[in-house]
Amino acid sequence: MKQILVPTDFSDNAYNALYYATRLFKNEACRFYILNTCDIETPVLTSIVDTSYADQQLSKESNEKLTETFHSIVRDTEDFDHSFEIISSTKKLLETIEDTVKDKGIDLIIMGTKGATGAKGFFIGSNTSNIIQRIKCCPVLAVPEEFNFEETVNATFSNQNSM
Repeated sequence: MKQILVPTDFSDNAYNALYYATRLFKNEACRFYILNTCDIETPVLTSIVDTSYADQQLSKESNEKLTETFHSIVRDTEDFDHSFEIISSTKKLLETIEDTVKDKGIDLIIMGTKGATGAKGFFIGSNTSNIIQRIKCCPVLAVPEEFNFEETVNATFSNQNSM
């Protein structure tokens, strides 16, 4: 069974990457891990109580949105041999991805190219670019914004040179 990690920031593009991934592997048994990180930078002068409350709120919101995403993708893939697990983390994205790849035996990371901020003029968002550059132990597939899945025709490739 393939183990596939799909980070999400709950943008349309992130869901599109998840949807694309399920279609790409529709004929294979797969476990998809849907990951969201809700790490916040806290100012040095912020009190521990304020930080703890903010972390709890962000974690609660992350889990709620992950649950919504989980239900949506299960509904969209009910005929496939796929299972899904949600992961919410308060660590930094790169660190969480590295840990998850090791802990879950991830075979492939699939993510959208543009996140919730949707900065115009960038083909690949900063998170996707960082993951592609820094994760060396697992392949990363970046799904372009609004890219629709199209069925491919099985092709046979030969290693022989034709002359």
